[in-house]
Amino acid sequence: MEMNLITQWRPRPGRVVTWTATPAARDAAAAAPVDPMPPTTMQERHLRRARLAREAGEMQSPWIGVAFDFPGKPSISDITAVLEQYVRRHGTLHSWFSFEDDTRSAADRDNAVRRRVVPTEAIALEATDIGVLDTTEKVRDHVAKRFAEEASALAWPAFVFGIVEHEPDDDDPDGSFTLYHAVDHAHTDMVSILLSFAEIRTLHDARLAGTSPELPPAASYADYAAREREQASQLTMASPEVAKWLGYLSRSGGSFPQFPLDLGVEDGPKPAVGTRFELADGEQCLAFGRRCKELGSGFAGGIFAALAITELEVAGRTSYMSMTPLAVRENEYMLSQGWFINLVPVAIDIDGARSFADLAGRAQEAFTEGKSLSGVSVQQVVETVVAQADSLGSGDTASLAPPPIVSYIDARHMPHADAFVSTRATGIVGGKDTRIASMWINRVNEGVWLAFSYPDTPTAHESTSTYAHTLATVIRSVAETGDYTIARSDIPAAEEVSA
Repeated sequence: MEMNLITQWRPRPGRVVTWTATPAARDAAAAAPVDPMPPTTMQERHLRRARLAREAGEMQSPWIGVAFDFPGKPSISDITAVLEQYVRRHGTLHSWFSFEDDTRSAADRDNAVRRRVVPTEAIALEATDIGVLDTTEKVRDHVAKRFAEEASALAWPAFVFGIVEHEPDDDDPDGSFTLYHAVDHAHTDMVSILLSFAEIRTLHDARLAGTSPELPPAASYADYAAREREQASQLTMASPEVAKWLGYLSRSGGSFPQFPLDLGVEDGPKPAVGTRFELADGEQCLAFGRRCKELGSGFAGGIFAALAITELEVAGRTSYMSMTPLAVRENEYMLSQGWFINLVPVAIDIDGARSFADLAGRAQEAFTEGKSLSGVSVQQVVETVVAQADSLGSGDTASLAPPPIVSYIDARHMPHADAFVSTRATGIVGGKDTRIASMWINRVNEGVWLAFSYPDTPTAHESTSTYAHTLATVIRSVAETGDYTIARSDIPAAEEVSA
C-alpha cells in the first residue's frame, strides 16, 4: 500500500458521493449516555490535545485515511449497506468523547474525558450526490475539507466515507470507483487502516455475490481500553518498565531522539510535505532477509542496523535511538478497529562495529529489548518521567511531546495484500505545520520503501534525500554482497573499546 500526505494525494476526477449519519442516528448519538469504559491513556492525551488545538484555532490532522479502487459501476444502495455493516461491527466507531465540564480547559487533568456510545441499532448512513468534480485538485480539496472538519472523535461520527465514480475510458473500459475513508486517530492506527481495506472489500464482494461474508466477530476496543487503564494504574517510579524508560531517555539527554540532520526550522514550524523513496525491490528484500537470518537477526532488526549505520555516516551518531510504533494486538483483537499501538525505544550502540555484519545481531537484540516495553502504557510512563524530569539532568520536558517516529510494517501478510497495487490502494495522512521528520518503512510484495514526512524547507528536502539514499545503499549492498562496510573511519575498533 502506498502512503500519501493529503496535500500530495492525486485522486482521479469524477462524480463524488458522500455518506453521513442520518439525522436520527445523529440524534441518538447526541442523546447517548456516558459509558463507564474509559479511553486509553493515549486516546485521552490525543483528545485533550485535539480540543486545545481546536480552541486555539490551530490546524490539526488527527485522522488517518485510506483510498482504493473497485471495478465497475457503483451501486449506492449496496455501498450504503456495506458501510453500515462495517461500522456496526466495530464498537470503537460507535463511540465519541466529551469532557465532564465543557467550560473548563482540556488541559485540566481533573476535567475527565467521557466516552459515549451510540446504540448499534441506531447507526444508519445516507448518501448525498455531490456531483462531478472534474479535476484532481477539486476532488482532493473536497475530501481534505471533509476529513479535516468531520473526522473528529469529539463528535459522532468520527469517520468519513465517500466515493469518486470514474467514467469508462480506453484504460478502464468498464469504469470504476475510488472509495475514500478517514477516521480520527483515537479510533485507529495504520494496521487498522490496512484491515479496513480488506474488510470493506470482503463485505462488498459478499454483498454483490449475495452471500454472507466470512468474517469473525471483532472484539471490543473499549474492553481493551479498560484493561490498558488497569495495567497503567499499577505503574510507579519503582516499576521495572519505568526504570527502563528512564534509562533509554537518559541515553538521549532526557528527551526523545530527533532526526539527526538539520531540517531548516530555526524560525518555526513549516507545512509538512512527503516524499517516498524506494529502498529495495522484492528480490533484494529476499536476499537481505536471508543474510539477516544468517547473522542472527530478523528483517526488522536488519532495517534498524541499516538505520544506525545511516545515522553514523550522515551525522556521526555513534549511538542510535529511535521510537517505533509496535502493534499490541492479541488474538481476540486481530481484526478489530482501534488504536492498538505503543511506542517502544530501539537503542543500538555502534561502538566497535565496522560493518553491517557486526551490527545486525546487536540491532535485533535492541529491537527485542524495546519490544519488552510494549505491554505498558507509554503515555503513563511519559507522564511519570515528566514528573521526575529533574532526575534526568539535562532533560527538556517540552521535548516529551509526541516524538518523530520510525515505523516499520511488513504488510505482505496483511489480508488482501496482493491487491494493493491493482486497487491503487494508498494510506492518507494529514499535513500540518511541523518541525520534525517522521519515517514509515513498509515492506510489500514488490519491495520495501520509505515514506518521509518533514517540514517543507530546502534544507529538509536535502537532508531527507541524503538520509534515504544512504539507507538504500546500505540495504542494497547487504542484499547484493552480503555485507556493508561502514564508511566512517573514526570508530574505535572492538579491541580498542574493550581496552
